[in-house]
Parts: sequence; C-alpha cells; structure tokens
Amino acid sequence: MKLGRQWDERLKIWDEAFGRNLYTQLGEIALSGFVTMEQLSLEQAMSREFRPFPRGRAWGRKWEYGWFRACVTMPEAAVGERILLHLGPGPEMLVYVNGREAGSIDSRHSMVELTARAVPGEHFEIYAECYAGHGVRQEGAGICRRGDEPVPEPPACQCKVESSHFGIHNAEMFAAYADYHTLYELWKVLPDSELRTVKIGEALQRFTCIADFEAEEPGRSESIREGRKLLRPLLEKRNGDTMPEFTVFGQSHLDLAWLWPLEETKRKAARTYSNQLALMERYPDYKFLLCCPTVLEYLKAYYPGLFRRVKEKVEEGRFLPDGAVYVESDTNLPGGESLIRQFVLGKRWFLENFGVDSRVAWMPDTFGFSGALPQIMKGCRVPYFATQKLLRCDPECQQFPYNVFWWEGIDGTRILSHIYKKNNAVFSSGALRERWEKDRNQKQEIDTFLFPFGYGDGGGGPTEMMVETAARCLDLEGVPRCTMESPAAFFDRLDGACVRNVYYGELYLAWHRGTYTAQAGIKRGVRRAEYALREAEYLAGLLRLAGGWDQEETSLQKLESLWNLLLVQEFHDVLPGTSIERVNREATEALEQVERESRELAEALLGRLAGGRALFNSLSWERRFGGLRLPACGYVRLREDSLQGGPGGCVKAAEHWMSEEVVFENDFYRARLDRQGRITSLISRAGGYEYAQEPLNQWKLYRDVNVDYDAWELGQMYEQAPEALSDSCTVRIEAYPDGSVTAVVKRQERYFTAEQRIRFRKDSARIDFETEIDWQERHRILKADFPTTVYTKEVLQEIQFGYIRRPTHKSRQYERDLYETCQHKYAVLTDGENGFALLNDCKYGLSARDSRLSLTLLRAPVMPDMTADRGVQRFTYSILPFYGPFVSGRVTEEAYECNVEVTASEFGGTVRPGDIGDIVGMASVEEETSFFRLEGGHVILETCKPAFDRKNGVVLRLYEAKGCAGETMLTVPDQVKRVFACNMLEEAGEELTPEDGRLRLRFRSFEIRTLLLEVSD
Repeated sequence: MKLGRQWDERLKIWDEAFGRNLYTQLGEIALSGFVTMEQLSLEQAMSREFRPFPRGRAWGRKWEYGWFRACVTMPEAAVGERILLHLGPGPEMLVYVNGREAGSIDSRHSMVELTARAVPGEHFEIYAECYAGHGVRQEGAGICRRGDEPVPEPPACQCKVESSHFGIHNAEMFAAYADYHTLYELWKVLPDSELRTVKIGEALQRFTCIADFEAEEPGRSESIREGRKLLRPLLEKRNGDTMPEFTVFGQSHLDLAWLWPLEETKRKAARTYSNQLALMERYPDYKFLLCCPTVLEYLKAYYPGLFRRVKEKVEEGRFLPDGAVYVESDTNLPGGESLIRQFVLGKRWFLENFGVDSRVAWMPDTFGFSGALPQIMKGCRVPYFATQKLLRCDPECQQFPYNVFWWEGIDGTRILSHIYKKNNAVFSSGALRERWEKDRNQKQEIDTFLFPFGYGDGGGGPTEMMVETAARCLDLEGVPRCTMESPAAFFDRLDGACVRNVYYGELYLAWHRGTYTAQAGIKRGVRRAEYALREAEYLAGLLRLAGGWDQEETSLQKLESLWNLLLVQEFHDVLPGTSIERVNREATEALEQVERESRELAEALLGRLAGGRALFNSLSWERRFGGLRLPACGYVRLREDSLQGGPGGCVKAAEHWMSEEVVFENDFYRARLDRQGRITSLISRAGGYEYAQEPLNQWKLYRDVNVDYDAWELGQMYEQAPEALSDSCTVRIEAYPDGSVTAVVKRQERYFTAEQRIRFRKDSARIDFETEIDWQERHRILKADFPTTVYTKEVLQEIQFGYIRRPTHKSRQYERDLYETCQHKYAVLTDGENGFALLNDCKYGLSARDSRLSLTLLRAPVMPDMTADRGVQRFTYSILPFYGPFVSGRVTEEAYECNVEVTASEFGGTVRPGDIGDIVGMASVEEETSFFRLEGGHVILETCKPAFDRKNGVVLRLYEAKGCAGETMLTVPDQVKRVFACNMLEEAGEELTPEDGRLRLRFRSFEIRTLLLEVSD
C-alpha cells in the first residue's frame, strides 16, 4: 500500500469511473441479417436477403458467419460531435460504414467511429461480418480421463444478439481519463520513497476530491475539468539526461493459424488493419509495424480496397513494413532450404509490394532459434534479429543472460540481436517503467529497449487509449523516454553503440519441448514435402542447365506455388503441432498436396531430361539402388528390353517364426535380436567393440500430464511416471537369398498396436526400424531407448546445414534444462574411435543422457486438439554403429539416404513404386549422366534450382557438413559458361573461373555457399 488501503482503493475507483462517462448514447439500432458458411465480399453480401435480427435472437453454428445491416441518421443532438457505433450481434466483427472498412469490434475494441463530426440528417449505411466462433478455445492441460471430452463441440447457437447503439464520444472526458490513467499507472509502480511518487499521489488525491462523477451535467464535466488542471503540471515534467530510451510502435501479432483456421485469419487481418487505419486517421504521429507477408497477401487478395489504404500509409511512413520472413515460422523443425526461402520470399514480397528492403528478422513468438539462423540471415542481407520469446521460458530454468548482444551461429557469423518483453503489451506509463526495472535480464551495457504495444495473437492491435497514453509518455519524468519509430531505426542506432556481449550457438527455449513431437503426421508431412519439392526443383534446375526446356514458365509457377504452400505450414503454431484439429487437418492435406504434386512434377521433369525410363539420384555421392549404382547428381536411363520381367521377378524371402534370440552377421557388425525386437548385443567387426550397454530399441511408455500448455509441453517429471508395456510380442523372420534379414515384430498393447520391420542388410552397417503404429493413447509419450557403451559427455545433433554439440551430463541448471532437444536427421555419440548414430526420417524430439539416446516417437496431448496423433502413424528410424572418427564416417550420407528417395520416371503406369527396386536389379544401363561431382572435404550439394531472375541461370547451394574447414573441387558440366559467387538472394558477386570444368572452393566450418551458374541461351 502506498497511501493506505482506503486511499489506494479510492484512486482505483476514480480510475475505473471514467469508463462509464466516455460515451453518451443517442439511439438504439435495429439489425437485419443472414448467416452463412461462405466467405463473402461486401458486394456479394449486399446482394443477399437480409431479414430482421432482433435483440435476443440466438444464432451461430460452428464456423458460421453472420452478415448484418443497419441504417443510422444523425439527429440534431449529434451536431458537430464525434459519433461512435457499437454493434452487438456477436463477439468479433468487421464493420463497414458507407462501403468502407471502418474498424472492428472485439473484446478489446468495443466501438467504431461513425463520423468525426456529425451533420444533422446525415445518413449512414452499416454492414458487419461477424464470426460466431467454434467453441471454447482451449490450450491448458491437467487431468483428462479417457471418457472426458477436453474440447467439446459448441452449442448449436453460440451467439445472442445484444444491444446495438450509437452515441457521442465525450472527447474532454476521454482526454482527462488519459491524463489521470497515465499518472495513476506510473504512481503504482514508482518507489514509495521518490519525491515524484509523493507529488503524483498528492495530485491524484486532490483530483478525487474535486472530480465528482456523481454530479449531474454540466457539473460533472466542470469538476473533471477543474481536477485536470491539477494533473497538467505533473504531465509536463521531463526526464533528465540519463533516462533509457525506448523505441515504441504499434503492433498486433496475428498467428497465421492456431486456435482458429487460416480462413478466419483472413478476416482477422481485415479487422486488425481497419482498426489501425482508423487510429492513423485520428493520430498523425502514430506508427504501426507491418509484418508477415502472408497475412498482408490475404489482405491484398480479399480486401483490395483496404490494402490500397494500407499502401498509402506505407508511403506516408505511418505503416512500417519489416519482418523479413514470409511467415513467422518455427526455426527448429524446418529444413535449411525452407528457412532460407522464408527470408528470400519474405524480402522479395516487401520489395515488390512496398519497395522496402526488409532488414529485421521479426520473430516474436517462435519456440527457440536454430544456430544456423545467423548465417542464413546474413546471406539474405538481414542484419538484425528481434524476439521476446526467450524471456518467457520456464521460470525454473536458467534465464537467458542478455537483452542486447551479438548472436554467433555455428559457423561464426554474428547478428546484432535484441530480446524484449513482451509482445502483446498494453501501453501504459507503469508498463514502461516495469519493463526497465523488472523485465531486463541484462543490467549493464544497455540503455535502450524495444516496446511494441497492442493486443495480439488473434490480432486487433492497440486501442485509442494506448495511443493517447503513448503521446503523453514521449518524455515524461519517471518513465523511459520514448520515440515512435521502426525497429530498424532502433537497430541502426544500436549498431553504432558498443555492444560487447556475444552468445554462441542456438537460442534454446527452455519451454515448449513437446513441440518437437506433437502432431507426428504434420512433421512427417513437412519432411517428406521438403525432400519431394527439393527433387522437383533440382530437376528443374538440371533441365534448364541441359537446355531445351519447354513449358518452363508453367513449371516455375508450380514450384513457386508449392513453396508458398509449404512455408505456410511451417508457421510456428502449425508445424510444432499446437493448433486446433481443423488447422492440423488442413495442414496435413496441404502437405500431402505439396508432396504429391512435387513428385508428379519431378517424374515429368526427369522424363524430359532423360528421355525414357530413368532413375535419378540428387545426392552428391554415388548411391546404390536395387542393385544398380546411381551416379552422383545424375541419372541412369535403363534399357527397355532389360525390364520385361516386371514385378514377377521380385526376390521372395524364406520365412519362419522366431522362438529364441537370432544372430545376424555381416562385414560391419554381429547383432543379436530378442523376441521383443530389442538388440541385446551389437559388436563391431572392425574393432570388436560392444555397443549395447543394455538392450537397444527398448520401447518405453510414460504418462505425459502437463501442468500447462498441453500440446506445447513435455514436463521434466515424465520419467517418474512409467507405464508397463506387454512383453508379449510375435516375431517373424524373413531371410533373403542375398543374405539380408528382416525381423517383423508385432506388438499388442492396451491402446495401441504396432508392427516393426527391423532390416539387417548384408552390405550395410545401417539397421532400419520401419514402424507402423495404430496409436490411440491419451496423455502418453512413447520413446525408443538406446543405452550404449559409448562414453562421452556430449551428443552431436544435426540441425540445418550442420550440427550442434549438446551436453549429455546434468551438472548445472543449463544442462538439466536440455532434457529434450530438437534434431534433424541424426544424433551421434562418439568417443573419437567408436561411434553410434541414431537416424530418422521424421522424428525430431530426443533426450540424451550420459551414453543413452532416447528418441521420442509419439505423444498424445488433448488440447487444443483432442484427436492429436490418434490413428495410424508411419516412420522409420535407424542405427548406424561406426568405427573411427565421425568426420570420416558415413553418418551424414546415410542420414540423407534415409530421407531422400530416388526419383523414377515412366515406371508409374507399369509397376508400383515398391516394386521398382527389385525390377531394376535385373536391368541394364543404357546411359549414365552425372551433372556435378564433389571431391575432397565434407561438402554436400543441398540445392539445385532455376535462378529467380535470370532465365539462363541455375543456382547451387552447398555447405560444409561436418565442422571441418577445407577445400573441395566441384566439377560442372560443359553447358556452364560463367560462375559467380552470390548471396542467398542470388545477387551475384565475384566471378569464379573453372579450370577444365572444375572449381576449387574453400569452406569454413559449416559454411553455406551459393553459386550462380550461367548457361548458354
């Protein structure tokens, strides 16, 4: 208490009393309307039949929209006044006044301006599109019994029409409210001992004794006017020279999809930007951050008039276009090329639509940040990074140490970075002060902060009161000095200061660890779509390189649309699996479309390139497939007469049921398998090393009940709640004439069944676990454990364009926080001579402790999607024991081969894809072509694609994969006439000169290099 209980409560009551005196109702409004499941334009809606929709009427099925119409004529009492409008048919709506988007009404914005200065007799025609909703929007957790319905269906009528009315905005009362509220919020957070606190408190006390909210008019307004005179001198007090300086601007984080579908986001965009345009028309100094091209593209497509108004304000410098990324994506889970395209397409969109070079990676709500990002950002000419998420980690975990720092990626690239708090902030004087006092992890070498303000997640943005308060806080004694400007301007000023702190590696979010596993189908869909699209684009690049590409424009347009569709699914609430059921279903369908159409395009492009039945290997090393050797970055065309045997030539296996342990040996290892599908012994043939400390491939089921954010979280206590699994498994052995063996393990548990095909190959050190599970669990997590004998205190986990080293011990809090981490295609334990790799084709979550790797296979959260992961799930993981140093092994190559399929042309109409391997094993090669060859170093050719803006250009993206600087020789085909080093935006730099068709390239550790090849016209 500052002044004692009674005075403290009195000041609060007076603050709240203003809200009941800001508006004088002039009249009720009658509504007519209709309901629909369609997305209609205003013109389409106006052509429909509107019927009376009286107050009290219930409406609103799930996903339904209501269109409402009303007419208002200004009475004499409105003359010269600012008139506001409130409509009450439902919770969230876009309001049109005389055919123009005037603003939105939602839980944070209750009024829309009808006119700034009323003229008696003036007539207004009003339309509104109102969303009924889709039930309770749940994200929590807690106990959920199997019979419970965590996300119940909404009632048939979710909305009831409430009062609609219009009236006078009391401008003088509103200004007095802004004065009082600004000082009151500041007074609450200032130290009791400061003279400033005492003076503000005294003025507020005197105000409550003068301002009489119970008086009749005009006495009430006169008393407020007199009380306001007491406050003015305190609002005119300015700061001294040593106050921190904040950059402030309006913003509204709008999740592309989350607790609502993409279809609703399109409407939310219009509601948000109509609100902000209304504020800009009233406040000439107000500025708002314009980010996320996908949302803006929706605005452009569905609300072109509104988009034109936004563009006008961009030209005036009022809207601030920036953000760099196409969508605010997850950065842990997407592939490396996907992350690059987020920046490339985002920057291209801002440039094409607003003429702006976006320079700030604005990613406020993403769940941690990959150590590959700094190099990608620099390669896309994005020098600055901002987020608020890392300051929102679990309070039990080690807090991130800096607010202003250089972020150094795994390759050594540094990016100037700022972490602020929080994103969807209410602007108030007290919040400004608390931001500096309480929300600052870094106590030294900092004198500035970003303060974006406005309601968000579901859009909306700042309110009029926030903007009024901001105007009073530009240089108000007791709060940080504020400048309304862009985040880029903030960073430009920061770039000239002395920033000394450096943070290396990933920006790990010690929170939301369940996002690496939730919605397994989406994660598998993204992995498969990424590699399918890679194949199609690769072949498009080779076809351009080879010349004579007809229908090029059509193929390029298809590739562009598929990339756009894929990138949307990598949004930070879609790919992590934290959205409602409809979003997850639509994302799954979209990813299936990307994969299907990419593979169809790849097959067609290969047919044009090879001119017959062909097999294409996009990997930059030779690969075996069905008995054939496929050249690096090339194809083989098969003789037609050698393929006549068809599927009947498939090799058949001898089968028997397993009663005891079975032993399998090849040139790489000796393995012993038990009747639960566990490898009880795995001994290297090269060094005689035993890898199995305990049986490998132990399945473990745990209860996974989280205290908050169900789909997001994986609590650290899950291992203390194991559930027993049945030991009753059946195992069938399939032995093949070539010496390979497959063990088919079937498991029946209470709420899931599983079949696993464990493949031991005669000519490979890799053991595959091809898995199919009919998963019907709830609040459970399934892991596959691999307790090895490899003694090491760190694990190498692949991320985009390299790997990161993470500790496997738990000595300090930071190491304990890493109990679940994200990987891509592999994780490796190595002592320098003996190594064990765990590979996968779509599993990202992993826990590593001491010498044990535990791959997270499936989860079963119930909120916000109570159907999460239920159904048939398919995936493959593999183990690869190896002898010798990691850098000389084949872990990276084998991991790619687990994920990258061989593209085949002209087989589809003759044989099923699963039969191709057996058939081509008997085929002979008519032609073999390799386009690129890499020699020396540890470099991988990740991407080959047609250049964006050069019709005779092909772009290659290569990276050093094993953390070893070195040199590689790249052989290019004769069609290449000139080669340029370029950045990831494909802006050409130094020209490189091949010698005899070979380029000598030097790479730093984990360096990504992009080359632009020009071919003859």
